[in-house]
Amino acid sequence: MEHKLEERWDHATNELIEKLEKHNIDFSQLNAIELFGRDGTWQTKIFSKKVKNIEIWEVDPYWKSKLEKNFPNSKIAIQDSIDVLNIEKNLPKFDLILIDNPMNVYRKLNGENMYCEHFDIIQNINKISQDESLVIFNVNRKPFDYIQYPLWEKRRNEFYQRNDTDNMEISFLINFYEKKFDIFGFKTIFNENVVRVICNGDNMTYYFAYKLKKY
Repeated sequence: MEHKLEERWDHATNELIEKLEKHNIDFSQLNAIELFGRDGTWQTKIFSKKVKNIEIWEVDPYWKSKLEKNFPNSKIAIQDSIDVLNIEKNLPKFDLILIDNPMNVYRKLNGENMYCEHFDIIQNINKISQDESLVIFNVNRKPFDYIQYPLWEKRRNEFYQRNDTDNMEISFLINFYEKKFDIFGFKTIFNENVVRVICNGDNMTYYFAYKLKKY
């Protein structure tokens, strides 16, 4: 089946920023981090113009020179974000945590283990968050060609604790993440979401934003 994708990358980012500013979020005062940087030409370039400063982590050294060129005043770290958060202590703290996570499962550079979406990273955001922080990440409500990726389906079903995660309700997801962050030691002050990708006329991928406060 051919899939018609409508990608709203820049539009969705600006739409989300507008929504957050209505909550009196002053981006110019925020120290930010992007945990999946690539070359920074997607959401990172937009947020970097709004925030006080931004640090960028990217696992693939291929993107290092491009990141340094695109963000000459930012700290660039070529490292596995998930590994660092799992292992390291005394990490710097940020007011804005950007998780531009890929979809599906993906492999570490050394070929071990399989990560999935943002599932392996949000459990450790307390290590890099201030007492109050804004966390923004991608959520796939309705993946396509799901049957071709059984491991992805398995990881999603386990994470969301459902037998079927190929067409999830936004109301379920909003409540799910509020409860998940509560387990991780955060109270949700407010949340927002906007559509990032439309597939075959259906809203598929969303930006989710949660303003969190540590208990």
